[in-house]
Amino acid sequence: MEQERTYQVFTDAATGLYDRRTMWARLAEEVSRARRYHYCLSLILVTFDFRQGDVQAEYIQRLAEGLKRFTRSSDILARYSEDTLALLLPCTDEDGALRLAQRIRQLATVMLPPAEKGAEAPAVHIGVTSTSGDYSGDKIALVEQVEWALRQARSQGPHDRTVVVRATGGSSGWTEATP
Repeated sequence: MEQERTYQVFTDAATGLYDRRTMWARLAEEVSRARRYHYCLSLILVTFDFRQGDVQAEYIQRLAEGLKRFTRSSDILARYSEDTLALLLPCTDEDGALRLAQRIRQLATVMLPPAEKGAEAPAVHIGVTSTSGDYSGDKIALVEQVEWALRQARSQGPHDRTVVVRATGGSSGWTEATP
């Protein structure tokens, strides 16, 4: 008797991205795979400081569509919360994650809804954590690190900010990468 592996994929209706539950399941798989095969893995959380609350939903939808074009098919994009997107990037080191963070900033400025083109783009806050091939932590530690980095980015004020937490071999340090 063969045992079949069935995946239930849940997506966020507004963005078409994976939902948070699916992101957690995929994160567990990718952390396990990265530990077994000793490859790097990055996790990014992106949130926005909206000055006009009524454009948030449309903006998130447009940005989700743009991100699908900027990422690889092996990357996992998810709606982490109402105003936060998650990007899980297998085989991506810190430099690669920071390059993508910069592209996300650029994308955010051009993705305003047409009626809001004269409006100021929302501030983009990004938390990044990356593992090396010797990572010994788990998915919860990785998420705690990236959430901490995102909180640090948001606490720095209303300006675009990226904070990076390195997660190598279970120890971590943090640095800040500004635009």
